[in-house]
Amino acid sequence: MEFRVEHVLKMARLQHAKVLGGSKGLTNIIKGITIMEAPDIADWLKGGEMLLTSLYPILNYTEAEQREFIFRLADKSVSAILIKNHRFVKKIPEAIIEIGEQTGLPIIQIPQDIPYVDVLYPVMEELFNNQVMKLKYFKEVHDRFTTLSLTDSGMEPIITTLEQLIGNPVAIYDRNFVCMTHTSLYTIPTHQQEHIVEREKIFETKFPYYWITTQVTEPEMKSLHHVVVPIRTVNRIKVHLVITEIYKQLEELDFIAIENAATALSLELVKQFAVAEVERKYKNDIIDDLLSGKGQMSETVYQRANLIGWDLDRSYAVLLFHVKEEFISFNQQEMFKPKNLRRLQSKTFTYLHEAIDAHFADAITRSRSDTIILLLPVDSQEGKEKIWLPAVKDKIRGIQDNIRTKTKDIVIQVGIGNVVATVMDISRSHQEAQEALNLGGTLYGSESITAFAELGLFRLLCQYPDPAVLTSFIPASLNRLVQSKSAIKKDLLHTLEVFLQHNQNAAKAAQDLFVHYKTVMYRLERIKEISDMDFDNSEEMLETRVGLKILNLINNEEEH
Repeated sequence: MEFRVEHVLKMARLQHAKVLGGSKGLTNIIKGITIMEAPDIADWLKGGEMLLTSLYPILNYTEAEQREFIFRLADKSVSAILIKNHRFVKKIPEAIIEIGEQTGLPIIQIPQDIPYVDVLYPVMEELFNNQVMKLKYFKEVHDRFTTLSLTDSGMEPIITTLEQLIGNPVAIYDRNFVCMTHTSLYTIPTHQQEHIVEREKIFETKFPYYWITTQVTEPEMKSLHHVVVPIRTVNRIKVHLVITEIYKQLEELDFIAIENAATALSLELVKQFAVAEVERKYKNDIIDDLLSGKGQMSETVYQRANLIGWDLDRSYAVLLFHVKEEFISFNQQEMFKPKNLRRLQSKTFTYLHEAIDAHFADAITRSRSDTIILLLPVDSQEGKEKIWLPAVKDKIRGIQDNIRTKTKDIVIQVGIGNVVATVMDISRSHQEAQEALNLGGTLYGSESITAFAELGLFRLLCQYPDPAVLTSFIPASLNRLVQSKSAIKKDLLHTLEVFLQHNQNAAKAAQDLFVHYKTVMYRLERIKEISDMDFDNSEEMLETRVGLKILNLINNEEEH
């Protein structure tokens, strides 16, 4: 408990002391006491001192000088001025009383028969006892938080203990100021009125802190003050410790507890960081073995996975999330700067990991260069692509939308491998996902979501990278249509493709093309005239469908 001016006035020897001005400063904290024996006393003060004086050092001061002198003492945060007059100064000047009242600096007249030592000794004893009490409290609090750190109990017991010590709710927010855990709804602000409220530090601490003012709705609407302590780990702010002043105003002992809690949280975060780094390396080694096929030769893979809680007795599919820079907002000079590339990818990878964790909570992830690899467990009843693939694609679109709202300079392309029955075949699913990623970019663009199971004939066609070899598979009838000079050649090719996709159903093709049925029939007749194509020849139609896929593949490769 802090020792204040009002406590001094309750001493037996000062029962007859009079507060002449500055009564609003009676709650000022006393940090020391001294006798004013020279007019330059203000130059030697540290703040918080109570001054004893007869006003003899400023006996010859004019009224203006007296005012300036008291202003200087107030600026130095003097807690109070105790004046024993009558010997040299018969009456305390009104100017001193006025400035004391104006600045909240108590001007107290003490009886002339009281020796200074009768005030000095009791105050010094109280200050000494108070200091001993603070040191004892510091040790007790330090021991409690040290015990929590040594028992590896996590962050929640730390803030629960802090709440018990300071009698106010406590919460932890992440670096984006999103609440992670709390001890009361009072610590969850619904509307932040001011980001930082400029308030003078009441107590000196080894850690930085600031105030914010917020509104809460539960259990009733009210404005509250919060003390925010940024907790740094590895030179970066990781979390914010937030204390809400609702039940009582924070005092010096509370800040001792807060300082120890902040230290314990910092140690906990360092520990979590170190464990996460080791665990990440360990997990990455297991994933790398599985992706490379080494897991097939090592029975220890299951044992190693079991140590970190992975269930490898499930079916899995590999998903590849590839990060690509588009540089929509950068100008030509900025877009090639390496620091901008690194900054964009770093931020995007953070957003992407958060989005993936939200949509695929049970998946196993691994980052490699510009790609995040996902080992997605698939239940046996979902093994068929028709069941699980649409749901997975919907989640991926949600992730892409999430990233798009945060940055327009980077896009996410995804490749999906087939489901494999055991983790020993994950390397095959990984190869399939990689092939789907590569073909998807060529066929469908930079934000494609491509499943290997849906590539069909394209997988075979891509075995022939030479366009000359591919074009040899295009039937003569289709070649005649491609090489024709018809003004509507593009419409004819598109109509033919949609017509064959609907198994030569002209009515469905018309619906897909948003044209009249007669328009489709007219275009089909034009195709026959130009190419001499026989729609009743099933073998020629198969060759035509393959030829159209080859044309799409070649066109997309040329665009890229």
